[in-house]
Amino acid sequence: MDRNKPTILIIFGVSGDLARRYLLPAIRAIAGAGMMPPQFHIVGVTRQPSLKMDALLEKTSNTEYLREHISLHQMNVLSVDSYKELGKYLEEIEKKFNLPAQRLFYLSVPPQASKSIIEFLGMSGLSKIEETRLLLEKPFGTDLENAKELAKDIDKYFLPLQVYRVDHYLAKETAQNIIVFRDGNSLFKKTWNKDFIESIEITASEEIDIEGRANFYEQTGALRDYVQSHLLQLLALILMRLPEDDNLEKVPGLRLAALKHLKVSKAKRGQYEEYKNEVGNPKSQVETFVSITLESSEERWKGVPITLITGKALKNKFTEIRILYKKDKDNESNELLLRLQPQEGIQFNMWAKRPGYERRVNPHYLGFKFEEFYDVLPEAYEQVLFNAVNSDHTLFTSGDEILETWRILDVLQKKWGKSGDDLIIYKKGSTVDEIINNKIALNER
Repeated sequence: MDRNKPTILIIFGVSGDLARRYLLPAIRAIAGAGMMPPQFHIVGVTRQPSLKMDALLEKTSNTEYLREHISLHQMNVLSVDSYKELGKYLEEIEKKFNLPAQRLFYLSVPPQASKSIIEFLGMSGLSKIEETRLLLEKPFGTDLENAKELAKDIDKYFLPLQVYRVDHYLAKETAQNIIVFRDGNSLFKKTWNKDFIESIEITASEEIDIEGRANFYEQTGALRDYVQSHLLQLLALILMRLPEDDNLEKVPGLRLAALKHLKVSKAKRGQYEEYKNEVGNPKSQVETFVSITLESSEERWKGVPITLITGKALKNKFTEIRILYKKDKDNESNELLLRLQPQEGIQFNMWAKRPGYERRVNPHYLGFKFEEFYDVLPEAYEQVLFNAVNSDHTLFTSGDEILETWRILDVLQKKWGKSGDDLIIYKKGSTVDEIINNKIALNER
């Protein structure tokens, strides 16, 4: 890992929400920690001739570093000549470095724009420049066939090692700790299998509704938005075998191997009551809530039910992984909780005798929250950019993993596309349990 390598980060869509709220603040934070290459420059690609630096940096504090290391480049992203001009602009920056720089093209743009940008980067020859990388945001397709087409478009111009598919959930501290936690604690390392684990449940519960993103959500839904990406990737970290000799370069391949054993055994979907009015489509069958149960054919996990749950307009906001251990005779179960938000941390629920003359047991827990022990917790996009700059693929999803996640959901997508008869309509503020058990749902269509 060469942290002194000259680097140019080219952000397409620099005026968008992702860049202003996450990418630019992340760059400032990495630089503030002294972890950015000394020769580093950001090129913000924009179609807006009137874009001002103050407007661009309004979501970022302490902007001195960014102002010194960023320049705006206006271009027509649908003209191959504009990409050739961009190439000349990057060469001028490299002359100031007195060295060739690694170039990171970050596509912070809607998916329909990504395809043409990828093609023009290839047609202009920019994809062939040594040490060029492509960073992409989800969604990576809409179904299995569409994902295959997108993969072909990328493979036409970029090699697999050049491509970094971003899933920021993999960069959260708790997610990064899953492998360390499993490998570094023999108690859990030796019991991480079907002989000891009763069930696995991963939940991403959101209080917010679609917040005006009608067009996006009508084309996406909860299954594509969360399950295909975030939740299946977290599950892969739980199910995968540990890399030998701590070789983290093997992690994407091990995640892929775990995904290949999965299939959906049952599923439920729901939609909150006001959704149809919000999107202006009284016939919408798009799900805002999903609960799916999967089975693994891998011997280590055969018979262990795995549940993935996500939903919008729910009572509470949290993302967590719950691993329930099997009971020993009449004793109560132990439970391991890995929380990604809020207050990232790890907790182990156990039983102990309460003080007193009689033998009575109460539930207690051992655990910690990262914020209680560490003053600074890097945001997920800080880790994303840091790893990309340093050519580390560990926190990024491979093309094969993307196709495998779509393969897992393919049958379910086709089934749900035919009919909405099983769509549960639920009230805003419902809990996961209430929806799954249909306790306060308004009706089932």
